[in-house]
Amino acid sequence: MKCKILHEARGHMRVHLVCGRMTLKEADVLEYYLRAVDGVKEVKVYDRTQDAVIVYQNDRTSLIRALATFSFAKAESMELVPDHTARALNREFEDKLVFTVLRRAMAKMFFPAPIRMMLAIIRSAKYIKEGVKALLHGHLSVAVLDATAVTVSLVRGDFDTASSVMFMLRLGEILEEWTHKKSVADLAGAMSLNVDKVWLKTNGTEVLMPIGDIQAGDRIVVRTGNMIPLDAKVVEGEALINQASMPGESLPVQKSVGSYVYAGTVAEEGECVICVEKAMGGGRYDRIVHMIEESEKLKSTAEDKASRLADKLVPYTLGGTALTYLLTRNVTKMLAVLMVDFSCALKLSMPIAVLSAMRESSAHHISVKGGRFMEAVANADTIVFDKTGTLTYATPRVAMVETFGDREESEMLRLAACLEEHYPHSMANAVVAEAKDRGLSHEEYHSRVEYVVAHGISSTVEGKKVIIGSAHFVFEDEGCVIPEGEEAKFNALPAEYSHLYLCISGVLAAVICISDPLRKEA
Repeated sequence: MKCKILHEARGHMRVHLVCGRMTLKEADVLEYYLRAVDGVKEVKVYDRTQDAVIVYQNDRTSLIRALATFSFAKAESMELVPDHTARALNREFEDKLVFTVLRRAMAKMFFPAPIRMMLAIIRSAKYIKEGVKALLHGHLSVAVLDATAVTVSLVRGDFDTASSVMFMLRLGEILEEWTHKKSVADLAGAMSLNVDKVWLKTNGTEVLMPIGDIQAGDRIVVRTGNMIPLDAKVVEGEALINQASMPGESLPVQKSVGSYVYAGTVAEEGECVICVEKAMGGGRYDRIVHMIEESEKLKSTAEDKASRLADKLVPYTLGGTALTYLLTRNVTKMLAVLMVDFSCALKLSMPIAVLSAMRESSAHHISVKGGRFMEAVANADTIVFDKTGTLTYATPRVAMVETFGDREESEMLRLAACLEEHYPHSMANAVVAEAKDRGLSHEEYHSRVEYVVAHGISSTVEGKKVIIGSAHFVFEDEGCVIPEGEEAKFNALPAEYSHLYLCISGVLAAVICISDPLRKEA
């Protein structure tokens, strides 16, 4: 697509796309396409002007090449854009704000006084109704203050002041709703799995279905590399499931018929059919939005105090208003007391602060269910960590290789990598990566490899049967033995590691110790 560079500085570029009108969807496609370019740090796309501001590092060549080859159809087929973005939401509330301000300006400039008076009376009904409702329930709340300010202005015939009060209240409502919805949307987007469709098994066939159409009791086929979209139970087959995202163990967990699997986990090996336990909303995004909305009910003590304090201030504000009038006999000064009341801001600021804190936490991969829990953490004097993915990388690595029967360590690692490279689950990846780091080439010299899900690998090398896998697989299923006289060495294997056993001709040849290393910052 044709682009024009409007401005450029070191590491910063503003380009204009010659594409006519740009839709919100196309703006998202362009933004996420550019974000995927190597070296690009930040992108902001302006759909109204068809401009994109790009902050990048390193060489600009790849960026220029990406812009030159860009097309909306090509970029959209790459499926880089998540299901839910904030662009449409932001545009909705931007338009609301602009429309509210323009309507106010047009009314003041072009409408005659009688029409402005009628509009003020009509719009006041909402605020007066809310105030009366609060009084009928015995609450002197912020709604009573708003209704009082509007009513007093109308009674004294000051319709312009009444309109100004309602205009400011309307702006506050829009900003409050915008901030709230954007915080919830951003938080839900950060936690969403972005799984759109799944393979539904029905009547012996598989049908690709939208996740929103899945109901409790439906059966979904999950294969290697698939993310599990909903909590479910395995009803057919078996698979190794990576549960580190929950977080769970960094090593994959075997799941067979009757086992539970959880949304957000990934099938590393194998294939199974799962029966959905519970389906909510149109997918995980909708369920997360529901969870966040429910979590807002779990208010912290600070939120409860702020809410109660705001309502407690109302009688003092009303008393101050009455006292001001008694002392000054000036209605304008009396209304000023109502105008500067901060009960509303106090009541609204705390929930927004909590939502913003939850959103900020999600950016650092911390999920918080509500303000009450953040407050509890602030008062905690002891923290117990789940190590996987929190204190560790959740990426297994080879810690050591213990050989038996006078075998050479490098040869055993080479042989293990030769077998494991066919099945890229996390432990296999660790073995292959270690062989690569040591410079050990492992050309294939074995026969056909047989893989038993969640157990191990079996093959033949130079006429000898070679197996690698779990203790259950090599010792119980295959009947392998420890070399005579090396039982003590076997029993002394470090218990802090996970063990991968390599056997040749039914005799243990090596044990590869796998660790989940600590993060540097931990």
